This record gives sequence, structure tokens and C-alpha cells, in this order.
Amino acid sequence: MINVSDTSDAIGNYCGFLKPPVIISTSNKLFVRFSTDNLRTEKGFEAKWEAVYPDDISEIQSCGGSSNAETGVIMTPNWPNNYGPNNVCVWVIEVPQGKKVHLTFTHFDLEDVDLFTRACYDYVSTFEERPGHTETHGRFCGTTVPSTIITQGNRIALRFQSDLFTEAKGFRAYWTTDPLTPAPTDAPEPPNPWDDIQIEWPTKCGKPTYPPKINTRIVNGEPAAPHTWPWQVSMQVWPSSRNETIFFHTCGATLIHKNWILTAAHCFINYANELYRWQMCLGKHNLTFVEPTERCFKVLGIYRHELFVYPEIPALEFDIALVKIDGEVVASDVIDFACLPPYDQVLDPNYRCHATGWGDETGNSAAPKVAEALNQVVLPVIPYDTCKTPQYWWFQMKKSMICAGYVLPDELKSVCQGDSGGPLACPSTSQPGTWEVHGITSFGAIGCIMDKKPSVFTRTSAHLDWIDQTIKKDMYDTHSSGCGSARNLYDKKGQLTSMRYPSSYNNDATCLWNILAEEGKVIHLHFNSFVLEGSTICTNDKVVVSDELSYLGTHCGTVLPPDLVSFSNILTVRFQTNSRVVDEGFSASWEIVSPDSIPSLAQCGGNFMADNGVFMSTNWPDGNYPGSTACTWRVAVEAGKKIHIVFTHFELQQHSFIAGCQDYVEIFDGDRGGAINLGQFCGNNIPGMFNTTGNTAVIKFVSNHERHFKGFSGYWTTNLTDVSSLPLRPAKPWNDIIIEWPTNCDTMSSSKINGFSGLHSSQWQFSVQSQTRPFLPFQHTCAGSLIHSEWLLLPAHCIDVNQKLDSWRVCLGHAPEKCFGTDTIIRHENFAYPQTNDHSDDIALMHLSEKVTEVQPVCLPASKEFLLPGELCYWAGWAASNKGGANFANIKEKFQVPIPILSYETCSQPKYWWSELTPSMICAGFESPEKLKSECKNGAEGALFCKSSTEEAWEIQGIASFGPSDCAVVKKPPVFTRVSAYKEWIEDTIQKYTYEKNIS
Repeated sequence: MINVSDTSDAIGNYCGFLKPPVIISTSNKLFVRFSTDNLRTEKGFEAKWEAVYPDDISEIQSCGGSSNAETGVIMTPNWPNNYGPNNVCVWVIEVPQGKKVHLTFTHFDLEDVDLFTRACYDYVSTFEERPGHTETHGRFCGTTVPSTIITQGNRIALRFQSDLFTEAKGFRAYWTTDPLTPAPTDAPEPPNPWDDIQIEWPTKCGKPTYPPKINTRIVNGEPAAPHTWPWQVSMQVWPSSRNETIFFHTCGATLIHKNWILTAAHCFINYANELYRWQMCLGKHNLTFVEPTERCFKVLGIYRHELFVYPEIPALEFDIALVKIDGEVVASDVIDFACLPPYDQVLDPNYRCHATGWGDETGNSAAPKVAEALNQVVLPVIPYDTCKTPQYWWFQMKKSMICAGYVLPDELKSVCQGDSGGPLACPSTSQPGTWEVHGITSFGAIGCIMDKKPSVFTRTSAHLDWIDQTIKKDMYDTHSSGCGSARNLYDKKGQLTSMRYPSSYNNDATCLWNILAEEGKVIHLHFNSFVLEGSTICTNDKVVVSDELSYLGTHCGTVLPPDLVSFSNILTVRFQTNSRVVDEGFSASWEIVSPDSIPSLAQCGGNFMADNGVFMSTNWPDGNYPGSTACTWRVAVEAGKKIHIVFTHFELQQHSFIAGCQDYVEIFDGDRGGAINLGQFCGNNIPGMFNTTGNTAVIKFVSNHERHFKGFSGYWTTNLTDVSSLPLRPAKPWNDIIIEWPTNCDTMSSSKINGFSGLHSSQWQFSVQSQTRPFLPFQHTCAGSLIHSEWLLLPAHCIDVNQKLDSWRVCLGHAPEKCFGTDTIIRHENFAYPQTNDHSDDIALMHLSEKVTEVQPVCLPASKEFLLPGELCYWAGWAASNKGGANFANIKEKFQVPIPILSYETCSQPKYWWSELTPSMICAGFESPEKLKSECKNGAEGALFCKSSTEEAWEIQGIASFGPSDCAVVKKPPVFTRVSAYKEWIEDTIQKYTYEKNIS
């Protein structure tokens, strides 16, 4: 447990897995105490502290503040709406010397004191430092307004704290130095521009053509009569685990308007921003087949309540969401609207309501099974005071919720997995024969049926204002960009900017532009200026660009995005900001152009009508693709023909455990909105062949602003038997140069190879030293490996590009020592370390001034070859000597150590190398920390040698690249450049060198 306090008070105790809020002391001291018991241990914590000025409080905490004024107002965050959970806010008031602070609370509504512990979980306290002690008032909680507090001195501090489970308005207070001055009043909230918009609610609702038969229950119950709950919606999702477009029922919902569906916010924990993955199906009864009565709609918008914080915080308050569908619902006998209840109505205890859904009928939480047909259950309302007790839902139950079910164990009925978001429909108390949606299924017991754990629903009547404001704002936003211009743009060219550009933009803002061109044209977007808050994967302020098919990139920070071109006549630009830092913003120009101009404007992609052709990422195959790229290839062939798409090479950024595919290729069967997405691909596994069902296809490539790799190449054709007709990649003038590789690269006798027995460091003769002499004499610089009688392979990080060639020599690792001069050193052109913290492409070639005949070169592996996890290899080279102490720290001695290959998935975990590891690297070592320590070699150089799988020869599979600075302390395995990933680069570099030498 972590205990945090300052000179005024204990601030809080923190444990578990949820990150505490930002904490600021009321004085110049803060105390942190960490204590553990004698049971299990966890990973622990890391925190940063910084001395700040009181003036910075509000910016750091997003609440609280500091003032020297003689009068002012203090309010909890989000006042007069409910404050949020997990808050710590500090206000420091200091008035002129000789004056006192009079602090008066005008409104006070915090979480009530706990009935059993008598503790305040949400509270406010005040502190005044006096000579020798701190005078404290509070902790105040509940709804009793505290008395006016008068200081003895000229300074007072307030601290407001809320826990993870909260629902109350908060407080408002003001201070003054003159109690006779009238209390300050708040300026009225300015009206929203959408307040006067009228919502066209249905004239008829809540009256089904086929009245429901109330005699079944959900768990182990019978199906409801078909279409007796005509407002019931099946929310269906296409999961990312499926490449083919298949939708599965995941939640229920309620139709309340011709364009709007009401459901639970927790249904959108996944895919809330991926609208194309959702469809809303009405008129459904049986989920196992397509019914003639059903109508399914795509989704235009998903709006979750802004105070819904689950699962970041384990509280299900504000579990409400609205879904805007693409189209208008026309009421019928099988599809109709439910009525909304009266404002803030609370139903009487035992009032009988009805929950419906396709949830699990088995009660087996480990393997829930969605019901085939719609079910229903009668659930009487349980009093709030009953459900609030510790035997029931205790602190998880809030006044904005409804508890419904049965008290006696033999009467237990409930809702279950898959019913989430569905309606709790109740007969109207004022209009007989009318059904109102009083609740939205939110949560219940694991396993669905449990004594004193009834079902809990979000109370719709508590959120009618939110429903009204959300729909009105969407209607307003449909016509406004949110940045002071129109949302839909039809001109042939124009400009769009963040609000108030070039002054700072707003916090918590969203702007949206749809640029619409005539059919057959595309849109070119060019950014003139770009200064936003930066973040690792653009989680803060960002510009997101998409077209009719899908996403074209997310941009943040200060790097100017490249030009983008849509694949069709629609381009969407979305600008989103968070609640923290603001910056200058951006300016962009757009123009409607011909598709023929795509390659010249975007530097990739294009529109193609040939029966076959090739596509490749920018810079392929000579360099890595650039960042923040969006490329689209549209292929349209003659009607009646089908397109086959084949990738020949594929090397993109690997899938991230946190952010998914950051650089990826997408394939679409078709070239219009709604085209079937055949999959999204990243990493280095070559995707299979794709076959379209029609005569059009789209290939999209998107890269982010971070790490970049070699890319991909491929071709399309309408005739798989005639690949010879495909365009060929232009040949380089040195492609025909033949490299005279050794006819018999290194082999060893069976006595040395069998089980790796009998090997010692002197037998790795192809492992050699490169030496330099910045000052005489020559000193050891790096280990390399002889791969050819004239060529040495070594890491690029060894090479100082400013060093002269005559200051290098290469010495063989056997007695008597023989050394050779060098005349050429070639580092990989994309190696950027240490200018960036990226160790990719850590490979170089060194050409010797004369041939080596004394030592047999080592074999190169096959191109793109991968080693299996657990395969045993040898790391051989030079490491820091353990002899002679600190005075001999630069002395290197030869070593060898057997070392197994670690899988990419293991080594890219956060506890090892995480995002620093790329597919062009090899991780080798032991997963056991103690084994890692016993085998570690500080300052080790050299290479990773493995037995060939086809002959008794040694292959150089890796070049030592990087590892922990002190492997005895930081137990991480060493990382090697994977030679097989650079086989083509090695050959191309040697061929080019030979060609240029011959013509010079």
C-alpha cells in the first residue's frame, strides 16, 4: 500500500491496479510511504515528483487552483453536473497580509457518509497553517452545508477528494475578505447553439401491434412471442479476429426514434470508434437465420456518456449510450418505438417491469451461450434502500440506477450475458396500455442468478436531459464542422483550419469536415501548417483522415503530414482534442483533382485498369517506406473478370500488444463504401492470395509517424497462368555481377559439431577483430565475421563515419596474428542510431585491401530464414576482461557461450525489449533471470553462429547489436541483427561495389 500525506493531512491510501490521480500538496512538503505484507507481491509502482508553483495547480490537476484575489468562487469539477471519480483537487487562497479569509459554502452535495464505517469517501477539508500546528476543518461530506470558515491568518487551502464510486453534484463556495460584501453570483451559462432545435419524436410509441404474453423468464425460460417487443434491437459486431465480414449479436438495445437507438455504454468498450464494425438489426426474433421481417442498419455515430469511465475505473455509473443509425426507421407491425418515461420518474417498489434479450440461458459465466430466440422476464422493482445495503450491491448502487428482481431465493430470475443494453420496459403509470423504457440493462451477478444480487439497470428517466442534448447536438453538428465553418464542403478547392488558427485551439473539441467531389474525381489534401500536442500513438490531440472505404492516417505533434489523396470522391477530416495542452493548430488546403494525378501528388498509389500490374511501398526495395503515409491502389478491369492479388515481399512494423497494427495493408473486394474488407495485415508474414468477387479492388497502405521498415511488393492479375505478362522491376546495372562466394564455407569435423561438444573459443577463426588507431598504437574496436575472402560483416554502430580508412585494420583471431588493411566501409543507409533510439539496420560491410587465405569464411544463411525458438546457437566474439580490475576495463578477451533463440513474442514483451525489438532482429538468451545473469557478458561483441539445417557447416545468423548496459543488474537478453533479413542487401552492396570498381 502507498500512503500519501503532507503537513496538513493524510491525502490517501492507494493499492491495487488503478493509477492514483495527480496529487499536489498544500504546502512545500509531501510524504510517500510504501508498505507491504508478507504475502504475494506484484510489479510495484513508479511515480515522478516535481516542485511547482501554486499558479500551476489548475493546469496540472485540471481542477483546483491558486488565487491572491480578495473574493472568488470555488466549484467542484463539472459543476453543476456530477463530479467525476478519482479526483484530488487543491485550492490555495492567499489574501493580503492583515486580512482574513471568510469561506462560505452555498451548495453542498457529496456522497453520504458510509452507514457502517462512518467514513467520508468523497469529502472536502480546509487547512490553515498556524505556528506549531495546522488547523483543519472537515472532512465534510453528505448534503449538510458546512458553516462559514474564518481564518486567523491570510491563507487557507482546500482539498477535495473523490473515490472510484461517486455520484453527486459537488459543492460551490465563495471567499471574501469583507463579509458585508454581497455574495458573488455566477454568470448564467451561455445557451448552446443547438438548444432551440426541435426533436421530431414519434407521434405513436409503446403500443405493440402484438401485445406481449407475460409468462416466461430469461434464465431457463421460454421464448417471447414473436414481435411482441417491436422496439427490441440486436446490436451486432464484426470482430477484428475475423477477416471475413461476419456479424455476431453482442448486446441488446431499444428503438426510441426513427434515427436513434438507446443502449448501454459498456457495450462499446471495444470498437467504439470503428463504426463499420457495427450493425443494428430490428424486427428480429430468431438469431439463427435471416428473417423476412428484419431490417439491419449501418451506424453513423456512437455516443457514450462522457462520465462513463469503465473499465479504467470499476464503476458502471452513466452506463448509457445512443447510436445514430444510417437511415430512417418506418414503424410497422413488427418494428416500432418504445416511449421514454417522464422526467426523473422513480418507480414504486414491486412495480412489475419486463426485461427482454437474447442473453445466455444457461447461467454459465465461463461459457455463455446466446439464446436463439428472444426471451422475456418479469422483474419487480426493488427499493433503492434495499439494493444499497451491503448484502445487495452496496456502494455500486446509485440513485441513477434501478434494481429489479426477486428477494426470495426460490423466485430468483435475472438477466444475463448478451442482454446488456437491452430494455427494461414498464407499463406507463399515466397512459394505460403504453410501454416505457425505464431501464437499460447494465450489470448483475456473475453466473446471472445469485441470492441478493438482482439485476441493475441504468435509470432512463435520470438521463433524459443527456439524451435530449446529445441528439440536438448531433443535429447541429450534422451541418457545422465545429471549427467555425460548414461541415460539408462542395467547392472545387478550399481551406480548413482548427478553430481560432493561428491562435490556440480549444480543449475537449471535435471538428469534422466532409469534402465531397463529383463522381469520378478525387480529393487532394495538403497541410500548410501543423502544430498539435504530441503523443506516442496520437492518443491526445490529433487529426484523423479517412475516405469512403476506411482510415487514411492519424497525425499529431509538429511534423507536417505528407500530401494525401482520397481513392474516391469523398474525404473526411476529423480534429479531436483532449482536456490538457493546447497549441497553435493546423491549416490545410484541399482541391478536387483527376485520379490520374494520384501518383504525382501522393508519391504512391493510383488508378489502374490493366489486367495485370505491380504495386509496392514507397522506396521499395532500396530503402524503408516513409512515415505518415497513406497510399491507395484502385484496380478496375473489364466487367466479368476477377482480380487475383498476390504479395511477393512483406515487412511492416509488427503488431503491437497495445495499439494493434500501426503500419498496415488493407485489401477491399470492391471500390465503393461498404466494400468487403478482406483483411488488415502487418508484421512480416506474407499474406495469402486474394480473389475478388467482382471486377474492382482497392489496396490501401497506411503508416504512422514512428518506426518504418522495408515495406512490401506484389502484383495483381486476371490470369494466374500468365504471370510472365506482369511488368518487371527495372534491373540495376550491377544485377548481373556474379559474386565469387567460397565454394566450401566453414565446416568442422563431426567430433566438434556433434552436440556442440569440444568447441572452444579459438576455433571460431572466422570471428575477427577490427581495430582503429585514433592514437597509436591500434586498439580493439569491434568484432566482425569473415563472410568472403575480401569482405567482413560487422555492426554499423562500430563505424565512425568521420574516421579515415587508413586508421582501420582487421586482425585474424589466431596465432600468429595477421592483420589486413581496409579500403571501403559501407554502413546500411537506414541506420540512424544514436541520432534516434532505433537500433534497426545495425549492419555494415568492410572490404579488405587484400584477400584472406588463412581463414575459411563463415556461411551466410538463406534469405528471410527464421530460427525456431529454443534452437541452440553459439555467441562468439570478444567481451570485457574480468582480469586486472578497473585499470584494465578496456581489455577484451575472446569468449564463446551457448545460447538458445527466444521467440519474437517473448522478447517483445514490456519486461524485455518491447517496441525496441523489430522482426529484423534476433533475441537470444534464457527466460530465467538467474540463467540470464549467469550467462551475461558485459560489453560483449561478436556474432551468433548456428549449425546449418542442410549441411555440417556454421552460418552467421546474427550480429551482436545491443543489450542491457549492465546485464548482471538489468536481466534482459542480448539482441542481434538478423543476417537473413539482410541477405539481399549484402549481395546487392557487394555487386554494386564490384560494378563501380570495374567502371572506375
